[in-house]
Amino acid sequence: MGTADIHIHSLYSYDATTTVKAVLKQAADAGLDVIAITDHDEIRGSLEARALAPKYGLEAIPAVEVSTKDGHLLALFVEELPPPGLPLVETLLRIGQLGGIAVAPHPFNPLPASLSMEVVVHALTQPGAKEILRGIETYNMSTQAFDRLAQKLSIYLPLAKTASSDAHVYWAIGAGRTEFEGATAKDLKKAIENNTTVPIPYEGDFSAKEILGWVRRMALRRFGYASDSTSAATPVDTQKIDLERVKMMVQKRRRKE
Repeated sequence: MGTADIHIHSLYSYDATTTVKAVLKQAADAGLDVIAITDHDEIRGSLEARALAPKYGLEAIPAVEVSTKDGHLLALFVEELPPPGLPLVETLLRIGQLGGIAVAPHPFNPLPASLSMEVVVHALTQPGAKEILRGIETYNMSTQAFDRLAQKLSIYLPLAKTASSDAHVYWAIGAGRTEFEGATAKDLKKAIENNTTVPIPYEGDFSAKEILGWVRRMALRRFGYASDSTSAATPVDTQKIDLERVKMMVQKRRRKE
């Protein structure tokens, strides 16, 4: 059986603190087979990860966390960024046109940018869209206090169940993972489409200490420091990085849109 964490953020997200290389290093150390970097409305991190992943002994699928009009959505196996700001159903159709599938992250909770039960059920009644929305995140390490409703309702929905870290700091990667038959990205996609995935939740608590740790790393990021690793052989460490380069690439992508 393979394991995957398909909801991870890198420095290409405004609220994350880890370089792509550090994500890959930590994922390999955590024993994952497949990952997806799903930055907020930015796909460059995942494409960079896909190119580098073989050096770390794992696979990275191209992916993004899209801000739809109705809430956030994980677009998996896409080579381009679906346009942000569209209704959920229209976003799903765009993802389908790009050859991808989608998973609803941290759904049915009062947190901002989470999809409601009503909008997800509506999407599942729409031809075309229901073939693209294939999974639901029933365990999210970062929002575990709000996951109970999604866990209960997922029993009645025709969607594969996943668990993810939603990591914004390197040490959280793999804290919440999805088990599937096989070990490759292709096997993972097949398992999601066939609704055979097994969510493996994070068993610890997302404590105040961990929240403060994220706040500290966000502060360091503002001063040009981030969690980084130069190769698969070097540990993850706090290092000075070129944040302006990241900002410029994100802004360039947004101007094109």
